[in-house]
Amino acid sequence: SIAVSCIWVLPAFAKVHATVQSNAGGGLLHTVLQQLSIQAYWSSAVSVWQPYSERMFAVCVASAVHAVTLWAFCFFFLVVDVCKLAEHSRIPRNRPDMQRNDTNIALDRKAVLEQIFGTVVVVPLAVYLLYPALEWRGVVVFGPLPSLSVCVRDFVLMLVGCDTLFYWTHRLLHHNKYLYRHVHKQHHEYKATTIWASEYFSPVDMLLNILPGVVPAVVLGSHFAVLMVFTAARQWQTVQSHAGFNLKFDPCNRGIFSGGALRHDFHHSHNTGCYGDWTPFWDYVCGTDKHYTAYWDKRERERERNQKEQSRLDRQVGR
Repeated sequence: SIAVSCIWVLPAFAKVHATVQSNAGGGLLHTVLQQLSIQAYWSSAVSVWQPYSERMFAVCVASAVHAVTLWAFCFFFLVVDVCKLAEHSRIPRNRPDMQRNDTNIALDRKAVLEQIFGTVVVVPLAVYLLYPALEWRGVVVFGPLPSLSVCVRDFVLMLVGCDTLFYWTHRLLHHNKYLYRHVHKQHHEYKATTIWASEYFSPVDMLLNILPGVVPAVVLGSHFAVLMVFTAARQWQTVQSHAGFNLKFDPCNRGIFSGGALRHDFHHSHNTGCYGDWTPFWDYVCGTDKHYTAYWDKRERERERNQKEQSRLDRQVGR
């Protein structure tokens, strides 16, 4: 079973670390380089696990990557929020859905339980069921890592594929009334983004959220380890877009990913447009960001008008 197989993870890692250390010879520099070698760790992990099922290896590793990144990133933003460490980056929101009343607290508790269920049950089961597709397409699990150039190429193509699949799937869930009501509506019980909304999905919606991140890897026949790196990166993108912070240092809010957190907060508060995942590309091409653009243009005009009015008042006081 999944639970029993997961028991092997920690002892296996300890054995992997010992194997890498024992193979590192030739002085301190060689030892450091050997321990930093991802290839060495991956090969050793595979050699330790090979007596067991490759399918269960994929399930355990994918489940662990998902769980550790999801809860670590949620904890990070929880600390940022509670300790007020990035107030300058907090998205300006003054709405009833932001109040800490009994209704919203109850929703948070429900969402936490939903995320636990998704972590423990939905994700392991989804990976287990999707494994035959990985095997059929020739995704390498027990095998050497590809070159860095191949890893970067596949990561970029995964991002493009994921962004495209997520946009059209997400848009369909909103435009089809039956799918919205029975599949996606639960996620929109949150009218404001929060870390606890990150994976507050129905099981079917959770699966539809997972697939855009996996299908491109299957099509490309990418290495399983590259898929796991992409999964970790996407987990950050998911949590940060729900956290309510437009962090200045976060690449997911800058450049070609411009306004990720702002766009998704608008999507939740207005329940229209901004269907993209990583980038605003498809929203821009298809015009589904027009309400978002108009909203922020209006806010900017109001801000400028208020600044002018304040300057006028300041001049009057100065007289």
